[in-house]
Amino acid sequence: MPGGGGAMMAKKKAQRKAQEAEAAANGHAVGNMARKVAPAEDETMLEDLSRAPKAERSDSFKLDGSKPQSMLHVKREFKRFLSEFALYTVWLMSFAFTILLTRDNTMTFQFADLFRKNIITGNGWDTDLTTVDQFWDFLLEATGAVLANDIFTRSFDDFFAAEPSFLYGNKRVGSLRIRQVRVPPSKCSTFYTSQLLAEGDEQARKSIQCYPEFDTGAKLEKTFKKEGDFQIIDTVAQPWFKYWEATELNEMPIFSATFASYPGSGFYIDVNEAWWTDDGKDLLLEIVPMGDDLVKEPMKNITLSQLRDSNWVDLKTRAIFFDFSFYNPNMNIFLVVRIVVEFLPSGIVSSYSTFRTVDPFRYGTASSSELIIVALFATFAILSMYYASKEFKSIYRNYSKYFTSFWSLVTFTIVICTLSLCGLTGYTIYVTRNVFDNLSATPDQGALQSLGFLLDQEKNFSGIIIVIMVIRVYKFCSVSRSLSTLTRTLGKSAKFLAVLVVLFLVASFGFALSTTLILGQDNYNFYSTSWAMFTLLRAGFGDFDYTEWLSHRFLGPFLLLCWLFFANAFLLNIVVAVICEAFVEVTEENKEADAAGHMTLVDALWDLGPVRKLLQMQKKKRDKIVKLEKTLEMVDVDGDGMTDVKELEGWLHETDAIDLLGVKDASELMAKFDLDGGGNLDPAEVQKLKDYVREKRNEVDQEMAGAVEDQMDKSRNSRRAAATSGDTAALNQRVMKIEQTVIGMSDQLTELTRVMHAISAGG
Repeated sequence: MPGGGGAMMAKKKAQRKAQEAEAAANGHAVGNMARKVAPAEDETMLEDLSRAPKAERSDSFKLDGSKPQSMLHVKREFKRFLSEFALYTVWLMSFAFTILLTRDNTMTFQFADLFRKNIITGNGWDTDLTTVDQFWDFLLEATGAVLANDIFTRSFDDFFAAEPSFLYGNKRVGSLRIRQVRVPPSKCSTFYTSQLLAEGDEQARKSIQCYPEFDTGAKLEKTFKKEGDFQIIDTVAQPWFKYWEATELNEMPIFSATFASYPGSGFYIDVNEAWWTDDGKDLLLEIVPMGDDLVKEPMKNITLSQLRDSNWVDLKTRAIFFDFSFYNPNMNIFLVVRIVVEFLPSGIVSSYSTFRTVDPFRYGTASSSELIIVALFATFAILSMYYASKEFKSIYRNYSKYFTSFWSLVTFTIVICTLSLCGLTGYTIYVTRNVFDNLSATPDQGALQSLGFLLDQEKNFSGIIIVIMVIRVYKFCSVSRSLSTLTRTLGKSAKFLAVLVVLFLVASFGFALSTTLILGQDNYNFYSTSWAMFTLLRAGFGDFDYTEWLSHRFLGPFLLLCWLFFANAFLLNIVVAVICEAFVEVTEENKEADAAGHMTLVDALWDLGPVRKLLQMQKKKRDKIVKLEKTLEMVDVDGDGMTDVKELEGWLHETDAIDLLGVKDASELMAKFDLDGGGNLDPAEVQKLKDYVREKRNEVDQEMAGAVEDQMDKSRNSRRAAATSGDTAALNQRVMKIEQTVIGMSDQLTELTRVMHAISAGG
């Protein structure tokens, strides 16, 4: 039909516009149907959630379980959950593996324990160092042990040759530093104190002075003055009497020991080598020249007994620092040791020691393992900056709402801590280079101590951060009611638990003051209020030694019983009751949500399994029909405007449309649509065939949406049935218990009636 070409083109355009309008109407209708999924939606199920409005984004991964959800929304939420969880897992695991690959705690513990036993515990100095005389004995023994030589052979040494500055294969780095912190004298606190000390001598009373405990804010003695000796000390001949500031010594500004925090300044000596005297009772110390004298003066030698006899330690001494460092080339780590001996105003001497194993060279590029560590930490740092920008944007958009969310506060804390850790790590790398770049000089002991302290704080900071990051993993439990039971239980009980914590702290503070007053002078565990509070906390959980409370044989046990009754029998049981009540409430909410058919993201994803199979089956059928529609445009092979049986047969063979159209062959299809019986299909009859194929596609679309709806309803009903059956089973158990109780009461009444009759008959 050549003359009808223009009319046919116009007709096709009109049909195409009608199809587009119909598709738009169908898409709008399907979009408003509950749980109806259009085919076009199925093709975009994994669309990026960022295309959704920002108002729909939330801090948790939940579905609105009170109403049906489309598959598109479910999959968008799942994609958001999966991407956020995967990204956070990479952040967490990069940090965790950085820690694991740079910390060999087994080897580092053995390294530190070797020196701890050799210097402190093996000789009993952890408990026996309590007097000034014992301090000098300790200094003699420890100095000899640290500066002694041990076998460390080189290729050109013979087997028994000893390399100086090695101890058990570990090389000493820097000198041994002994530093003193002193306090100036002050007037005694009362007139009566001076009177007692002067014993009536008025002239002596005016010259009597006392020596207070060390206070961080108090003045230090910067000019060494010996009591009763008015001669000026020659600091050139005796340089250990010269005062040095912390910056001059490269020391950290402050260091906290057991009883006080001490500055990095003071009077010091650096000992390079030491030799035992012939009688084996004294040490000859080789003193390194100090400050500017390092290049002008030779080494000075002094025995330890001479240092003692010079009254370098007296009543003004409040702390002696004993510092040294060793390097293990096999493990490429340093041991930085500081032993602080505190001289208390009471006359007691107490020791506090730190043995820090640090690896300042852990971020290197010399080997593949070091490159992996650098890559892991770089990933952690980049993700820290990504999360920081993300959280700061959230704060900028909605400041008030952000800080009302618990998980937002946790994330904000992690971001601040990780950024601080990255900065601290960069600073430690910078300090390390400053300390070790000048390899021609021996590293200064003060710089080594400061570096060891920084690296140790970095390690401690990392330990705190990893705990908070692991806690944040519980945020992802919101995808399931079962997984979120713990967090929801704690959330419901948080307010009341906070009140109980306040009550506990108030009571523990009162008990701590009481035990400090009554038991503190006889028991170390109650010597201060803060330490007494920690002891009380342990006792509340059952960790206590009854003999510790017998310092006062009457009030001690009485206070212990009162505290255990309050903390354990009363307060702790209330805490358990509050948590149990919250748990029961959360459990009931779970049952109610299941009974109402409310779905979580996990439930919806679980249902998507069979739904996906149904969709795949229907989609294959639909794809075939779409292919039929496309090839129908080219069914008229010879272009004469008429479609004969051979052209239909070729089209059916190419598209495998026989089963879809429900016909046996091309002849049956021709007979079905050849309305005028001419043996060919004209354009109007071909359009009828196209309309028929389109109807088939619409039927498949409706079947797909219906299958999704039926499967979702089936899953929801099964959850309701499970919840209802659980409630029914519980109700049946209660009814059975009531019946048993009633039967038991009936039997008792029968027995009582029989007894009454027997008594009446006997009377």
